[in-house]
Amino acid sequence: MEHVTISKPEYDYLVTQAKRMKFINHYKPTLVKEADTGEYSISVDTMGIIDTLRYSRDIECIDHAIKDVREMQKAFWVYEETEIYAGRTIEEILHAFYPEEEHEEILRDNLYGQVDLNQKYPVKEDSSSIAIEKTIKELLEKMVTFPDMVLTSYD
Repeated sequence: MEHVTISKPEYDYLVTQAKRMKFINHYKPTLVKEADTGEYSISVDTMGIIDTLRYSRDIECIDHAIKDVREMQKAFWVYEETEIYAGRTIEEILHAFYPEEEHEEILRDNLYGQVDLNQKYPVKEDSSSIAIEKTIKELLEKMVTFPDMVLTSYD
């Protein structure tokens, strides 16, 4: 196996491009470049309702759309306060992660709750690393598709 060394700016560029591609593959937005102005526009919608519409002279309009979608998210714990998910609503999270027969019980028995985005939790990069305290908001900054799991006690 070959090893390649890249600079920090190159690494950051690759991470940004990977996030853009993940966002595009998940949301399948409408991305248009206006021929006369050279300006890009991106439209992200869910079930026909526009979530964000951004214009920019460069491809960074995707980054603005990611930020817009990210800012719409809330964090909820489900069943356990250490099982935290991000999504616009608890219903959206339940639909994505739990069998339909559990939805009614979770909602009826209040087996969920909204999480403060500034709440700190110990987070490990991998199983052998030392835990570092991070806020839910900091963890959301790394995410580009929703709903998604933010944190679990089983990591």
